Amino acid sequence: EGGIYDHIGFGFHRYSTDAHWLVPHFEKMLYDQALLAMTYTEAYQATGREEFRKTAEEILQYVMRDMTSPESGFYSAEDADSEGAEGKFYVWTLEQVERVLDRDQTELVSQVLNVYSKGNFREEATGRVTGANILHLRQSLAETASRMGMSLEELESRLEEARSALFRAREKRIHPHKDDKILTDWNGLMIAGLSLAGSVF
Repeated sequence: EGGIYDHIGFGFHRYSTDAHWLVPHFEKMLYDQALLAMTYTEAYQATGREEFRKTAEEILQYVMRDMTSPESGFYSAEDADSEGAEGKFYVWTLEQVERVLDRDQTELVSQVLNVYSKGNFREEATGRVTGANILHLRQSLAETASRMGMSLEELESRLEEARSALFRAREKRIHPHKDDKILTDWNGLMIAGLSLAGSVF
């Protein structure tokens, strides 16, 4: 639910830098995706909770889309920064969201993924609010749907439409550098994660 997860393009950032799990170190590592895909798959097996299955599948979607070479090996990592600023690729101002989405979608994303005009992403050195937002959930989607007076299915459908539009817009940004090394051990972990998910799902 926190900022360590990429709610627009999926996959996990490397670690959280604060006690609230809001601000991540924005780098994405292949081995984290592999181990977390296995963990969420096993969590789904143990509990039957659909959100665990969904997260596992989204992690794998990210890896297959963004971290797979033409020869089908898996790349090692994506950097945290682009254009000289950490997290710039991933954060959103309210104005940027408004340029992509209509009014109803903007209101939905603002409420569900916590987008504010003043922002929630502070400059690390000064603590100054930057106006940018790290998208995150404060509660589960089921709790949010109940609070907003709609079914979980309706909220998920509306949110997915907005997420897809934001993803398409984000793809036009300058991407962080991709570390295209293909390491045997990390690839082994990723293959194990895919194999487990394939057998369970």
